[in-house]
Amino acid sequence: MNDVTLAGSKLHHYHVAAFIRSRDEEYEILRSYIKEGISAGEKALHICNPEERHDHLHQLEAMGVPTADCTRTGQLEVLGWQDAYLKNGRFDGDTMMALVEETINTSLAEGFERVRLVGHMEWASESWPGVERLIEYEARVNHFLNRLKQPAICVYDLTRFNGLTTVDVLRTHPFAIVDGVLRENPYYVQPEALLRSLSASDPQS
Repeated sequence: MNDVTLAGSKLHHYHVAAFIRSRDEEYEILRSYIKEGISAGEKALHICNPEERHDHLHQLEAMGVPTADCTRTGQLEVLGWQDAYLKNGRFDGDTMMALVEETINTSLAEGFERVRLVGHMEWASESWPGVERLIEYEARVNHFLNRLKQPAICVYDLTRFNGLTTVDVLRTHPFAIVDGVLRENPYYVQPEALLRSLSASDPQS
């Protein structure tokens, strides 16, 4: 299986946070990751704001991705938040991971060698039920993706999140893209340790 390239570097982990300040920056960063996967015949699963789905497809077209053909063959699947993170109008990490695992298993059975995921995370800056479990979910996703051996990029728009949330997100991703550069994240905390810390600080635990 070919290497995965992201922001001009070889990817060494399956779970990466991309911190961006504009859509232009985002698509420049993700260009190699997306185009490389499409050219290799791999599956692309993208989750975005449903109101920006048309623009997302336009951005992919501008990269040279034949979105109509890829969608028709099932190689490209673009879901809105309500069909993924916010199914049934709330965020539930178990539901989300079950959906992703089902999509990955189905895609592999259909003959795709790999599934490359991209998730736009702006929904987490809003007051959806369950959003308070975001950091727990992001921590758990590390083992989940390692088990499935599929790469996922979580895109965080820094204009939408406060500093405290950004620091917490950093703690859950072993690698991060900051200022367009893929870096090993010195603030990463192993999932077991972070989950223990979250549980200890949860008044409902």
